[in-house]
Formats: sequence, C-alpha cells, structure tokens
Amino acid sequence: MKSNFDFLTIDMNTQTLYATAAEAEKLYTGEHYDSALIAIRKVTENAAKMVVDFEYAKMRDHATFNDHLCEIRDRQFAPKLIIQNFYDIKKYGNDAAHNTTVYTKVETLSTLEKMFTILVWFNLTYIDKNFKAREFFEPVAEQMYQTAERKLIYIQTGDNSDGMWPAYANAEKIGDATIEGFEYNLSPNSDDLRGIAERRINQYMTTSGAKHVLQWAELAHSDLTNRWFRDHEVHEVLTRSNVQHADHLDGAEWFQTDLDTSKSAIKAVKEGRSAINAAQTKPATDIVLRPEQQAAVDQTVKVFKKPSKKKMLWNAKMRFGKTLTALELIKEETWQRVLIMTHRPVVSDSWFEDFGKMNMADEGYQYGSKHKGEQLNLLSESDKPFIYFASIQDLRGSEIVGGKVGAKNELLFSIDWDLVIIDEAHEGTQTELAQNVIKAVSHDNTKLLTLSGTPFNLLDNYDDEQVYTWDYVMEQTAKIKWSLEKPDQPNPYESLPKVSMYTFEMNDKAQYADETKSFNFKEFFRVDENGVFVHENDVNGFLNEITKANKQTNYPFSTVAFRNELRHTLWMLPGIKEAAALKKLMKNHPIFGQEYQIINVVDNGDTVDGSASKTDLERVRQAITDNPSETKTITLTVRKLTTGVNVKEWTAVMFLSNTNSAMQYLQAAFRAQTPFSDPKLGMKTNAYIFDFAPDRALTVMAESTSLSTKTGKLISVDQKHEMSQLLNFMPIIGNVGNGMKSYSVDNLLTQIKKVYAEKAVRSGFDDDSLYSDELLMLNNADVESFKDLQKIVGSTKSKKIDNKVNVNNQGLTQEEYDKANRGEKKPKKQRTEEEQKAIDKKKELSNQRKTMISVLRGISIRIPMMIYGMPIDIDEDVDIDTFINKVDSQSWLEFMPRGVTKGKFKSFAKYYDADVFIEAGRIIRRKVKALDLLDPVQRAEELATIFGSFKNPDKETVLTPWRVVNMHLGKTIGGLSFFDATYTDTTVDGLPANHWVKTDETDSLFHDNMHILEINSKTGLYPLYVAISLYKLAFDKLNATQAGKFTVADQEELWQSILQKNIFVVAKTPMAKTITERTLAGYRGYKTNVAFVDDIVEAAKKSIDDSVNKIKEAFDDMKFDVVIGNPPYQESIEGTSDNPIYHLFYELSFKLADKVTLITPARFLFNAGKTPNNWNANMLSDVHLKVVKYWQKSNEVFPNTGIKGGVTIVFRDNNMNYGAIGTFTPFEELSKIIKKVEPFVETKSLRDIIYLQNKFSLEKLYEDYPSAKSIISSGGKERRIVSSSFENLAVFSEKRQSKNDVQIWGVMNSNKRVFKFIDSKYLENNHLNLKKYKVLVPKSNGSGDLGEVLSKPLIGGPLIGFSQTFISIGAFETENEAASALKYVKSKFARTMLGVLKITQDNPPEKWAKVPLQNFTANSDIDWTKSVTEIDQQLYEKYGLDDTEIQFIETHVKAMV
Repeated sequence: MKSNFDFLTIDMNTQTLYATAAEAEKLYTGEHYDSALIAIRKVTENAAKMVVDFEYAKMRDHATFNDHLCEIRDRQFAPKLIIQNFYDIKKYGNDAAHNTTVYTKVETLSTLEKMFTILVWFNLTYIDKNFKAREFFEPVAEQMYQTAERKLIYIQTGDNSDGMWPAYANAEKIGDATIEGFEYNLSPNSDDLRGIAERRINQYMTTSGAKHVLQWAELAHSDLTNRWFRDHEVHEVLTRSNVQHADHLDGAEWFQTDLDTSKSAIKAVKEGRSAINAAQTKPATDIVLRPEQQAAVDQTVKVFKKPSKKKMLWNAKMRFGKTLTALELIKEETWQRVLIMTHRPVVSDSWFEDFGKMNMADEGYQYGSKHKGEQLNLLSESDKPFIYFASIQDLRGSEIVGGKVGAKNELLFSIDWDLVIIDEAHEGTQTELAQNVIKAVSHDNTKLLTLSGTPFNLLDNYDDEQVYTWDYVMEQTAKIKWSLEKPDQPNPYESLPKVSMYTFEMNDKAQYADETKSFNFKEFFRVDENGVFVHENDVNGFLNEITKANKQTNYPFSTVAFRNELRHTLWMLPGIKEAAALKKLMKNHPIFGQEYQIINVVDNGDTVDGSASKTDLERVRQAITDNPSETKTITLTVRKLTTGVNVKEWTAVMFLSNTNSAMQYLQAAFRAQTPFSDPKLGMKTNAYIFDFAPDRALTVMAESTSLSTKTGKLISVDQKHEMSQLLNFMPIIGNVGNGMKSYSVDNLLTQIKKVYAEKAVRSGFDDDSLYSDELLMLNNADVESFKDLQKIVGSTKSKKIDNKVNVNNQGLTQEEYDKANRGEKKPKKQRTEEEQKAIDKKKELSNQRKTMISVLRGISIRIPMMIYGMPIDIDEDVDIDTFINKVDSQSWLEFMPRGVTKGKFKSFAKYYDADVFIEAGRIIRRKVKALDLLDPVQRAEELATIFGSFKNPDKETVLTPWRVVNMHLGKTIGGLSFFDATYTDTTVDGLPANHWVKTDETDSLFHDNMHILEINSKTGLYPLYVAISLYKLAFDKLNATQAGKFTVADQEELWQSILQKNIFVVAKTPMAKTITERTLAGYRGYKTNVAFVDDIVEAAKKSIDDSVNKIKEAFDDMKFDVVIGNPPYQESIEGTSDNPIYHLFYELSFKLADKVTLITPARFLFNAGKTPNNWNANMLSDVHLKVVKYWQKSNEVFPNTGIKGGVTIVFRDNNMNYGAIGTFTPFEELSKIIKKVEPFVETKSLRDIIYLQNKFSLEKLYEDYPSAKSIISSGGKERRIVSSSFENLAVFSEKRQSKNDVQIWGVMNSNKRVFKFIDSKYLENNHLNLKKYKVLVPKSNGSGDLGEVLSKPLIGGPLIGFSQTFISIGAFETENEAASALKYVKSKFARTMLGVLKITQDNPPEKWAKVPLQNFTANSDIDWTKSVTEIDQQLYEKYGLDDTEIQFIETHVKAMV
C-alpha cells in the first residue's frame, strides 16, 4: 500500500523508523486502532531520542520517553506545535497500551497525521533542509497481491448556481483517482468512471460546504505511448498554454478555464504535446544518462586512470542500462579497439540495438561479429575505431586457450584490445577455459570491464573501489526521491515495480524434508518411469490447497480476485520430467485447467544458463496474446527463460524447486519486475515472489544481502540499517500462526549464520566466515600465542606476525566498529576525525585478522572429515567442546598438526564463530544422512562431491581424491569407473560417464567370493569403489534373473552382503575406522569389516611378520585376493626430519596377498629418498612388480601437495614375471637410450670424478678462533663448509689477506653467489681437486624435470674451493680439460643421462652415475673444440642413438650455451 512515510526510507538515520510507521498505517486500514496508536507512540519515542541525539544533549542512562520530551521542551529544540504533538501522541499511546479507552477512526487518523507532521519537521531540521513533503493523505488498504495501478483523470467544478460560491465561476479542477477492481466500463465518461471520480472528490470536499459538479472522467492512459499519466502532467500543459491558476481557490489543481480547454489539455498529454496548440513532440534522439549511469562511467574512468587498476565490475541490476552506459564510456574514453564478450553462443541483440541508439557510428565507430556487421580482419586493418562482439563459448574452443577445435580466432587473440567487456559475467566465466580466454585477450594495457546483475561468484576478485553497485534498493530509493524532489516531472523510475516476497509452509513438510530440514521439491515432485508423479495425491492436494479460499493462508491463487491480479506467472520446477508431469496434472485441475493456459517451455529440454530461444519466448507470448487482460497463463520452467529475456506481463515468480544459489534465485525472481503498461490492466506497480520453502528462501536472501553487508560477524548498526532498507523496499512476508507477518531485520539476520556455515562447508573449512571477530580484539598476549601456533602449523601465506599490535593493545569496540562502517560510506572529506580514526584502526586490525586466519587454517581444514566420521547421533550438535571430547587421543595425534594438543586447540576455540561451527557440522552430517535414501551408485557419486570439499592438510595425511581412486583401480584391477576414459570428467555428452573397465585382472578378482583389503583407510573411498563394482555385477544379475522385479529392500540386502562378505579394511586410528564406516554404511548401521589395528606402524618397524599377524587376527585369518590403497607416506618424530614409512606397508601387503596395488611416492624407483637402499634395490629387481603409472609432478594427482620425486601406481602379482624394473624411466625412448649407454657406465661414470665441498681443519681453526666452536653445528664437530659459514664465521674475509689465502665459493643473502677468502691452514689439505682445475655445479638445482638447465656452472681454478652449495667435477691439470668438461655437462646428452636418476632438486654425486665418463684431453674421441650442439651430435653417434632417440633428447632437453 502507498505510505505517507516513504521519505523515511531515503536516509539511513530514518530508515529504522519506516517499518513501524508503515505498520501503523496498515493497522489503521485494518481498523486495529489501539495497536496503531501503540505503534505511533513507538515511532515518535524513537524520533524524540534522535532529536536529543542530534542536539548532542546528554541524558542519564535508561532515560524515559518523558525525559526526552522534557529535554526537547525545556531546551526548545522544537517548535511548540511539534512538542504538543509529541505529548498528544505519548498520551494516546499510553492509554491504548494500558487503559480500556476505545479510540475511534477519526482520532487514530488525526494521530497519524500528527506523527507525519513530527517526522516531516525532523527530516527538514536534521536530515535535509531542502526536503519537500507531500500532503498527508488517509491510508487506503491495498488489495492483497495487487499488481497494477490504473488511473482516471477527471474534471470538476463547484456548484455556483445559487451565486453563493463565486470563486468557482469559470474555474475547473483536474484531478486523478485510482481504479480499484476490474469489472468496470472504461469508456470515456462512463457511469463507472464517474462513480470512482465522485468517491475520490467526496474524500476531500466534504468539509468545504460547496457542492461539487463532476463534468468529465476518462482513463489517464495514452494509447500513443502506451503509458499512464498523472494529473500534474495536465496541469503542466495548461500552464504552458498560458492558462492561469484560479485566483481564490487553494491548490495547484484549480485553473481559470472551461471544460473544453481542460479536455484539450488532457488530449495534448495523450498525444505527447507540451501545450494545447503545440505540435506533437518528437521523441528525443540523444540519450542522456541517468545520474546512476553517469556515476558508473565516472567511477570507472577514475579507477582506470590508476596504472595498477586494470579491471572494473559493474554490479548493476537488470534494467540498469548496462549496454547503453558501457557504450557511453567507450565514447568518452575514445577507445579504439573494444571487444565485448558474452558467455552465450549468440551475442544479445540489445548490444547491436544500443549501438544504434547511442549514435556510435556518428562518432566514427564500426562494429562487427561472427554473424553481424564487419568481419574482424577488415575491422583490424581499418584505421577507424571499432567494437567487436564475440562469444566466450566460441573462443574457448581455440587451441591457444586449451580448447580442442584447433587454430581458430588467432587474429582476435593477437589484437591489442584497449577495453574488453564481459557481459553477464556471472555466467560460466570462472571455468578454466573461460579464464584462459580472458587472459588471452587481456594484454599489457587492456582494461577489463565486467557486467553482472548477480556477481556473487565474482566480488571477491575486486577491491571496493573497483565495484560500482546499483541494486534494487538503490533503484527504489531513487524512485521515491524523485517523487519527493521533482513531483511535477516525469519519474524515470516510476515504471519499475516494487517486489514483495511471500513465503508459505508446505503441508507434510517433515515427510519431504531434505538434509537441511528444508522442503525437498525434488522428492515431492518425483516422477516414475512413466512420467507420473510418485506422490500424485499429495501434488494434487497441493494444487487444491493453493486454489482454496482461506483467510489464514491467503495462498496466491486462492480467490478469484487474486487470480485476476496474478494473470501471468512463472513457476520454477526442480526438473524437466517434473514440469511435464505437473502440466498434465494442471490441465485436468478444476481451477488451473479451466482458467489458465499452461506452457511448459522445457518440454524440448532446458538450458544450463537460463537462456531461451526465440521459439520458446514466442510460445509464451502467443499464449498471453496481445490482449493480456483477456488471458491467463502459467509458464513452467527449470532454468530456461530465467536470464536474458523479459516477459513483461509476468507479475509473479513461484518457486517450487530446491534452488539454493542466490545468483540463480535472484536471476529468476526478478523476471517479474519488468515494467509493463496496458490500457486495461494498468501500469504494473507490484511484483511478487512466492516460495514454499521459507527457510531456503530466507537463506538465499540473506546470502544476497551479505554482499552489501560484507559478511562481518559483528552485526553492526550499519548492517542492520542496510538490511532494514532491503526489507523496506522488498518486504518478506511469511505465514505465521493465524495470518501473514513481515519478517524483521533480526529474523532475517539469523539466517546469515546458515549462509556462513554453507560457505564454510563448501570450502572445506577454508573460509574466513568460519571465524569470529574476536580476532579483531587481540592483545599482545594473544598475538604471542598466535606466533607460537604459527611455529607449529605454519600459515597459508608467507605472513610474518608483528611483535606488537599498534592500537594500544585494544581491539575495536562496537561503537568504533559502527563508526568505521558509517565513515567508509562517506567521501573522505566528509568523514569526522573519529570516523577516520576508527577506519584506520579497523583496517590495521583487519589485516592482522587475515594473518591470524591463515594460521588457524592449518587446523581448520582438518576438521570437516573428522566431523563427517564422528560416531554420534545425527541430531546431536557438535560444538567445539564436543568435537574436542569426541575425538580420541590417538586420532587427534593422527589428524591434527604435531604439537597442537587438545588443550592448545581449546585455547584458540574462541576465535571460531560458535554458531557457524555448529551449523556447519549439522550440514555435513545431514548431507551424508540424506544419501542413505539413494541407491549405492548414486550415493557414491554424491559422496565424492562431499569428499571433494575436504582438503589435504599435509604430507602425512594425503587424502586420495575420488578421481585418483577411479584411475588407480581402473588401470590395475578394473571395475565400475565413474569417470570418462581420460579420468577427467564425470559426464560424457551430458550423461553420467559411468562405465565398466576391464583389465587383465578384472575377471579373476571381481566375483562373489572376492576378498579385498585396503591396507590403510583414511576416507573409505577405495573399498567403496570395489564395493560399488561388485554391487554393479550383483545388481545386473538380480535384474536379469528377476526381470526387473525387485524392491529397494533387495538392493539394500545386496549392499549389506557385499560389505559383510567381500570388503575388509585396516584403519590405523579409531577415527579413520569411523570415517570409513560412514563412507560404506552411512547412518544405517550395517555391519562392516573395518578394523582398527593399533600400533600397526610400530609393530611393522619391529617385525613385518608380527604386524601381518595382527592384521590376520583382526579378520580371522582371512585369505585376501588383492590388497589396495594409499598407505601413509611418512611419520613425524619430534626433533628429527620426517621419516618414510610407506615401504613398510608394501612389505605388509606383499605378505597378505599375491596381488597388490598401491599408490605411493616414487622416489624409490630412482633409488632416491630415505627409504632403505636395500629395500629400494629389492623393489627394482622384483620381477613380479611393474609400474602402472608415474607422475613426476605430484600435484597432478594430489592437488596442492608437493611430493618430491613424484607419485607412482604399482601392481604386483606373485604369480607373474614382468621382468625387473631395473633403471626406471617413464619414457620408452629414454629406456632404450639407457640400455645403449649402460655398458659404458658399469665400470666408470662421471660420478667417479665428482667431489664434495672443502672441509675445515677444526684443530687449527679453534686455536685462532675458539669462539667458532660454539657456532659450528654438531657440537663443534661439523668439518664441512656449509652454506651459513660465510655469515657466521669471522675466519672468512672479503679480500685476500695473505698469499696463503684460498678463494671459497658459496652463497649469501638469499642464495646470491659470492666468494670469500680463508687462510689455507684452516682447511684440510687432502681435498683432491683444491689445487686442480674443476667445474663447479650447484648441489641443488631445478625441480627434477628431465632436461632442465643447470644453473650457471663455472670453472674453478687451482686454489679455489667451495662450500656445501656446490659439487665439483674433475681434478684437471689444464684449464682446457675443465673447459671440455664444462661443455660436456652443458650438453643435452649428459643432462639427459643425469635426468635418469635426478628427479628432485637434489644434485649429489650419485645422481651422475648414469652419465658416462669422457676423456677430456686433446686425445679424446670427442672434439671438444666444437660447440655444445656439435658435441651433442658426436655423442649421439658414439652411443649409437637412432633418429627417434635423438629427437626425444632434442625435444625434451633445454639447450645450454
């Protein structure tokens, strides 16, 4: 309903008053006069407090309303009339609340007007001195679900037939009135229109004494422009036609004129003329930007002027005019080459249309695209500026960005674009390919402008100044401001309807609740294989319920009046099949089938991005027809028609789907806000969102508002203001008790906690929203605790924690927090000193907060999986204390960082948001519980998604991704794979990629009596894969034998049987056991064979046989067909470096089954790492073992995890002879090369002439430098010259001190190479090449990639030594020999052979064992005077390499000169 108090919504200081003031009007129209008076008193009491506050008057604590009024009166803060109104309202409100006085309509209306007078005075005095108030009017109840407003214009005069009212002689008044209802004759001057006008005139002429004479009434609608107009536009025409206002009558509506002239003025308005005799006004051709559009341009220009700011986001709602505004920006900046991209296959026509509207061609611009305008090659060759339109979907197929279509769009990627605009940037631009496209078109000087109305997935990528926002609240505020400030001018925002949301509870909610307790429409609308609703009776009952009149529920289609308002609506369904079934049911419904035409736009398929074809849109338009007042339609969709298209006749969107994406929700919801005007239906003023899952709807809205509230956990006063503003303009009304009730700010804010929890779960607890703003309150002692914690767990970024918090050891108070937020919204010049101080303090504390979060993250990301497996009742909440208490000590040591005890973690618990922590735990466990209803295959797919959010915390706890489990077992034992052939995607052509993989082992392993053992389970995904594969075989057999006639119970029995008979699992901690049980059995309590084997590692260290026996005992000496898994790689022991333990699990596995396949670190394949050398040798000589797959870069397998030397999958079959691995290489060509070179290195290799660093003669050193003993490590016994020796020991000098000095090469200052001098007496004199020529090579180099360059090898002459940083090659008599050796190590051949064993950055002598030794003298069979490239050719010939092998080296090894 229209309110007298709209002006309160404009300024944040008065916004909080609006809701209660508007509620008082609503109570008045509902004849609840006592309640209205109480609400009026509440508003004015708050207004009185604000007056005192604005006057900076100090009041005692707990001052009363009367205390504030006395202060206002005694200090004369307000005029006497205002003070009297305050006291009158106080009296009426108190009486209404505490006495039995019955107040009348007249008294209540008078009190409302007094409140209006007070608030207008307050606004003029303290908020806006230029404020123009409208006249107070009696509130009129708005019909529920009213969608449009129709106006009539009337002409009247006063009856002066008796000569008593001469002022009315030759005077006419032109006014307007609202037409309520639809059953009227709308022809000019009809009795119906005259009756409406009479009622309006009687509202204000009853007290004047004069009778009125109604002379004319007609619709205030222009058929020419299809718009509705107001009386002030007729007044403007009369004024411009030199018609004067009546002399002796009050009000701007009275003119000294006659009836015909007045009618002529109405006609002029309808025909678009500014005066009665003026020619018809031609539409303006030049478009002038609205203030907010120009502001977007100005802010963007300002940001782009900064060299470091090259991107900008326009977060602007639909109908902002993004295309027009962007084109104006292009013109103003005179950019020459502009690329406009959209995610959709076809660029929107609006860009081409607006190119014309903005007269871009007149400014010299050309345009082109794949299908319209000029071709790109012609545009690029022209010297004229141009705009090119392209589709990201098309561009991402290009080979240059990782696509598979080949060389295409190369010209587009080569152009140095001045500006790239991405339209609808929220659609598909965050994929890897799309990001590659954006990077490829962005050059050094390219500016990037992204446009979106729902940029929920983008905002984190931009600083505040790089985001221009124009949202729904700003739009509606602008509409009200315009009407107040420019009441006589056409309002450009007037056609934009207000949106209201109504939420309803479904019957039988508990029966259809999902894991979050929200109503599950997917289940409610579930269809069978025949396309019929499984719960058809309930769905029919729902349709009957929402069309049945009931004043308590007020469902939107429950009355004829409601249905006349909601003539054309959009309904969101959970799926294509569901939409088809609902249309069938609705066509046979007595209300929907008789009154509405049902259009199912997804009967030919849906679209992921919500776009639709012209055909889809045309079907809807044809059903609505050109006479929408005579038709009724309901459009059913899933996503189609929810973006990029407008059906202006829609007045409501009804959500019957499980949509929980704020972006998708709002894209669909605002479809109904499109402006619409019709001569019969009127101008759309209200649009509606109906949602039958209130908690989900509120959560989505909370998430949308959290964007502007910046998701702070301290809910500030400013945040409440912003939320209040949203609810002022978009009331959210729910069915509560016996009626409908608006949600308050606090109701809605409570939902934000759920949003934070959802975000935390989605990110695997790697999200800032998990933490409380206690982190803004740290003192020095807290910071010291964090520094200690950082030493234990590190941090996610290389941030150093400051020694002190430079804010007087105090965090932010709530008052400071509010001041900071308020000040941030003001231009810097307008901020008070206190606001600026609060902003600076908050900024400093916010940076510190991020640092502390990066430390806590190392603990947090370990928590979700532990909550997932926690053995507690599903309904029991897990707060932090429960979490700590429920995790056993052994599992705590396994899953938490070393050194983070339960007590230490508890001391940091206060920095977590307790509500978010609890809710996140609920979400994880409910999601898992919900999967119990699915069949095993579907359940596995969904479980994989849950595990996908869990993070790898460290090298000791590497979680195997579902993709890797599928790849590992698919390549070894086969089974049911959930991925495509490349193990990249879970779908192929939009369908599940599930397919059976067969290997040499599959048939022998997958059978009814198979016994499989996972040797060390952390997640249960390995046994899940095998169990699912066995289930697939058993299910297919059941399906075949019973001809498809089986029950859910039959399927459950199959699954239980497999878990009990075939699947066996070892867990090394109790928590790993419960996690695995949860993965296999959910919350159903099925029996499983998951055994916690205590101290399995310690037992294996002592005796493999004893450890094997422990496992056998756990499973009653079961014989296993195959052992699978991903064993633990290493263990951390206090005071030592990490030690490998995965080799122990190999040995265990080999003794437990003939067939074994594990995925582990690969260093043993190169006889590297810390695994025992004899074990390495045994593995490499084991003829039963083969390498199935090797990855040099471990992050290709385990994201964000660095495992030196890579990762491998091996398979062992005790009954097969695969031949020994020997010298391993992942390349076939390299293996052939090794075989050819092997005979040459069996007796002599380059390793034989490689020497390590020089050493101290400690006895002589300590004689002259006794203090060095306390500096040198190992208690002063370390003889080697190490990297730190230069910095720590005074024995080294920058310059030569004597002829006995030796030059030593090392590194200082972040690995910068330097040399220093030391007296030779302090060095051991037995080093074999100190006095010879040698080649110095870094001992640590590169990453271990085959063919990488060596970092600046150099020749060292006699009396040049080196520290531990280097190794040296040779002890040559001549410099020429050293030069030859240098060329050799630079050769591609030598570095190829080095790469056989060097798989990490470590470069010790033994890694050169496969590099053949050469004769470096002039008598060599290699001519060392040649270039390195020519030397390579000689070496290829010497070792008999064929063309394929040479080509391998040339393409894999980088050149060195």
